[in-house]
Amino acid sequence: MSDRDKRGLAWAAVIGAAVAFPAGMMFSGREAVREKAAPTAPRDRRAPQADARNFYSPDIAGDPYVLDRQEKVVEALETQCRHAGERCGEAKEARRWLAQHR
Repeated sequence: MSDRDKRGLAWAAVIGAAVAFPAGMMFSGREAVREKAAPTAPRDRRAPQADARNFYSPDIAGDPYVLDRQEKVVEALETQCRHAGERCGEAKEARRWLAQHR
């Protein structure tokens, strides 16, 4: 490959990046706007069961898998409170938090 071919390839890469980057930013922003504009489901209804966490979701606190795991933790805290009289304050706050996020 000659020097002239290398320079041509380098310029093609620079021009391609200069076009692709703004185009990518423009098209990726459209989906975010649609998500923000879409009406959200009420939080008080039970979230669907999930087998695993959606790793690509930026909303960890609203992920159904995470909420199911949090529910188990809250139940364990409440059981500890009922049987041993320990962790009652944590159980109450955890239940309140979970109710806000469901």
